[in-house]
Amino acid sequence: MKSFRHATAALLAAMITVAPLTAQTRKAQEADMPKLVETIDVRLINVDVVVTDRKGNPIQGLTKDDFELFENGVPKVITNFYEVAAGKAKGDLVEEAEKPAAPAPLPAVKQEIPEKTKRRIIFYVDNLSLAPFNRNRVFSDMKNFVDTVMRQGDEAMVVTFNRSMKVRVPFTRDTTYIKQTLDSIAGESAMGPANHSEWKDVQGRIRDARSYDEAVGEARMYANQIEHDLRQSVSSLNALMSTLAGVEGKKILVLTSEGFPMQPGREAFYMVDEAGKDKGWTGSGSSMLEGMTFDSSSLIQSVAKAANANGITMYTVHAGGLTAGNEMSAENQQATPYTVSYAQVSNSTESMQLMADMTGGLSAAGTNNFKDIFNKIERDLSSYYSLGYRAGTERVDRQRYLQVKTKNRNYIVRNRQTFVEKSMYAEMSDKVIANLLYRVKDNDLNILVRIGTPRPTDDGYFQIPVEIQIPMDSLTIIPQGDSGFAGGFDVYVVVADKNNDMSDVARKQHQLHLTPEEMKKTSGRFYSYSVDLLVEKGLNRISVGVVDQVSNTSGFALEQIIARDLR
Repeated sequence: MKSFRHATAALLAAMITVAPLTAQTRKAQEADMPKLVETIDVRLINVDVVVTDRKGNPIQGLTKDDFELFENGVPKVITNFYEVAAGKAKGDLVEEAEKPAAPAPLPAVKQEIPEKTKRRIIFYVDNLSLAPFNRNRVFSDMKNFVDTVMRQGDEAMVVTFNRSMKVRVPFTRDTTYIKQTLDSIAGESAMGPANHSEWKDVQGRIRDARSYDEAVGEARMYANQIEHDLRQSVSSLNALMSTLAGVEGKKILVLTSEGFPMQPGREAFYMVDEAGKDKGWTGSGSSMLEGMTFDSSSLIQSVAKAANANGITMYTVHAGGLTAGNEMSAENQQATPYTVSYAQVSNSTESMQLMADMTGGLSAAGTNNFKDIFNKIERDLSSYYSLGYRAGTERVDRQRYLQVKTKNRNYIVRNRQTFVEKSMYAEMSDKVIANLLYRVKDNDLNILVRIGTPRPTDDGYFQIPVEIQIPMDSLTIIPQGDSGFAGGFDVYVVVADKNNDMSDVARKQHQLHLTPEEMKKTSGRFYSYSVDLLVEKGLNRISVGVVDQVSNTSGFALEQIIARDLR
């Protein structure tokens, strides 16, 4: 998988267009009128919370009465609650008042892990910033983590970034495949050494500058370059996390990097200040104020906010370890001043800490003991609480702030600090994209998709007829006075080619109006909806999502077809 395109992110030019959707009904036979139901859209906001003592040991056995939860500073009643201890959930996976009666005893069967507690782990390797030696030290403990942590139902994926993002391993339960891929990446080059060499050249040019303005100009050019790379990194990482929005379960992202500077070029402006002291430049001392104009804190926060909006906890690993910023070696003609080295290290470690803090995760920096961070991740995955509360009536794509406290103030609480309660449009768009990339299992509407024969067009594309069949019994249809019945559904479609370049998500709303006579003929029958797609030649995958406008019940299907001229 080479690249992603999210409908709202506009990261890549779309290579596929989706034609307008048209509808047609299928005749049905006489049958009894289906049972009408009253539906209420009850939405829950779920917050995973890790609670530890001051030494980092997990606190277990708490109840929902031990917690206080606030949204935008307003207290919320915790309606749903369960604890995960030793990797197993216990407590209320649904609201107590809504629990069904206990079923009759059944023969012992292999217990299925609830979808909400299944774990998805994303290993994101930032080769744009990493030195191979530092990266590979982390891999040693990362592979041990894969061996010891992944359990039945867990899935992991491996992603690398080096000016473009590449999914090296899609979600898989095959731990051997994951470790072999990490070994393969360990044999590859990375951009860290080139970045280090460029930084040494910049230091030399600043030292050799004939004036303060010349030195500042060198620092400014360097900062612009670093800022450009940062924007690329942030865009790709955010795009990846957006595609994971529709994936269920507990999701964590392990970011291994030596980049993501909070203030691009900070170290270069500190270097100007040090050089100015030696040369007596006029204006020396104000270079750090100049450097503050390169402030990327909002970019760094956008990564954390994207993670929170898509239910992902970030664990950040600064691979530089104890040697980060240490340039006291024979290859350097002059030692880098301590203030400059410290500025270089703090520039990226501060951002790594911020992303972890905002998403309820942890960060490892200034240490060669990478095993410790992976042990802490394992502990977090095995011991946490899930708190749920009822959402308000407003459902808009707006960021909200979360705060969770325990009544025992000696405990340390970690949780995501923000969330976005997405509109139905955004939620369905996310899920239909996720279905394209990771296969969403949800299909409560029981939709079926049938693909027709591709027909070549004059401009080199292929037109593909797609029929979406929706069981009438799955749709919620309500009375409309004495005149009949009404309902409706929305159809979402997205297409990807063999390179995983995607179209925009196409959406079409459709209303149903049935007379009493027509209503009697619906039971056991399908409503057929036709879609014409315009795609490129070759392998294409088609993801379809349908949501009932009344009940918000949804269904998803994924099909693929090779578009070629069969004449």
